[in-house]
Amino acid sequence: MTAVGIQWMRKRLPIVAVAAAMSLSAGCASSVLDPAEVSGPVVVGARDGADAELLAHLYAGVLRTTGIDVQVRDGLGDRSASLAAFDTAGVTVIPDYSGLLLAHYDPGVTSTDAEDVFEALARALPDELTIADYASAQNRAVLAVGTELASQQDGARVADLADRCADLTFVLTPEFEAAGGLEALTGIGCEPRSVERADSTAAFAAASGDTVAGLTTLAPVFAAERSGSDVVAVPDAPDRAPMEKASADAEAPVFVAQNVVPVFRKDVLGEPQLDALRTVAGELTTTDLAEMLARIDDGGDITEVADTWLAEHA
Repeated sequence: MTAVGIQWMRKRLPIVAVAAAMSLSAGCASSVLDPAEVSGPVVVGARDGADAELLAHLYAGVLRTTGIDVQVRDGLGDRSASLAAFDTAGVTVIPDYSGLLLAHYDPGVTSTDAEDVFEALARALPDELTIADYASAQNRAVLAVGTELASQQDGARVADLADRCADLTFVLTPEFEAAGGLEALTGIGCEPRSVERADSTAAFAAASGDTVAGLTTLAPVFAAERSGSDVVAVPDAPDRAPMEKASADAEAPVFVAQNVVPVFRKDVLGEPQLDALRTVAGELTTTDLAEMLARIDDGGDITEVADTWLAEHA
């Protein structure tokens, strides 16, 4: 593990304790930091999709380093069906994205900051489930514009585009909408001149003049080498740092955090396994995940791609 990963994990550990304390205060007996004897195989589940299967193999791989029997069960269906597999298919762990998990368990929550989403998710989970630290890797909604528009909006963030939306065309990908991007724009009063749909390659290519692309951070176009590209991402308000106190005056991001986070059954994993889960939290970046997905999209085997990353980081 890199020194940066270790330092990040040390900063994150108290946050897990906070999540456990919140669960306890809500009447949920959490065993996030308690050792447990692992009996029988641990099953890491994955909803449909290459990203979900890749994440399942990454988490299964780090759990195997603790000497336990781990299986991967993929193709569990959509998010609702895969999460139901905790009860119907004996699944132990499911890695997914924090904001989408929160929307599943408590759709009324409007948090967007990574820490706020994580803490709200800890509170929203059923009593028998809990979470470990989230990774910096995420699949968050993002806007991309041509450099001409970017220069006109010098230093502007996503929220600053709201007043200009009536003059702009937005080309959105399905992933952007699935991540809550369109609802987030509506929430800041952004009413585009028109909205079109396209895949990430076409949306990225359309980003010029008064056309804005709505993508996500794992879009393949961001993993490709694009030196000299005249398309840039519009910055959103930053998430507060781990352990940084929330401030009522701080600007919240427009787009909901979608960090990779493992949901798992309580009283199943012991401290060695929890440490293993934190390895992913401390090491997996958005760039890592995007590059691995690009290799898979080019025909790479998911298991081999995951094993290569694990050999370098776990």
